[in-house]
Amino acid sequence: MINILVGIFLLSGFIAAIFLLLAIFNFIKLDKIKAVKMLKFTGISIVIFILCFIAVGELGLNNAETPKKEKQEEKPVAKIETSDNVTWQDKVKEIAGLNNTPTEKFDTIVAYAKKYPSTKAEIKEFENYIIAEYKNKKYLADIKNETYLLSNIFKAFVINRYYGDEETPINDFVYGFYQNSNNVLRGIESSNSNTIKYNERQMDKALAAIESP
Repeated sequence: MINILVGIFLLSGFIAAIFLLLAIFNFIKLDKIKAVKMLKFTGISIVIFILCFIAVGELGLNNAETPKKEKQEEKPVAKIETSDNVTWQDKVKEIAGLNNTPTEKFDTIVAYAKKYPSTKAEIKEFENYIIAEYKNKKYLADIKNETYLLSNIFKAFVINRYYGDEETPINDFVYGFYQNSNNVLRGIESSNSNTIKYNERQMDKALAAIESP
């Protein structure tokens, strides 16, 4: 918008100057009728010039006074030192032992999982484990066991990160597993809530697709 006004502002100023010169030229030639017409056009151009000048000034002032949106601060998570000699199991235990809330522990395990260098063999191992834990109904049996829940969340997140946005039965199944585990860990849902049951029905459909020949 401001660019358009600036263009009109400059153009009207240029046209006003031309009409003024033509008016002076016609006065010199003693052609008063044409000179008066040129002065009228000059006046109109000057009015447009002034209005655009005011509008540009107002817009510029508003833009200067409007603060830029500050970047949303990321939630602080506990710093977890990494080392080639430390396994993901050790990390899970370390995070579970922190004197933090379940939500803070969830944020920390996800931050670690985002950078975890998984292998294809691990992905398959994690998939088989998650399917087995779901089928034996163990995955939400002990909601007080944070180490177990964080371990499951870690595995599910790593799998979903590996497949990305692929819409496949295994990716859908693992995502439901992840959602239920993190909602129960953080106390958002009880293990038998309607939301959990709904997710499990979707997981059952995905599992059927996984196991179909």
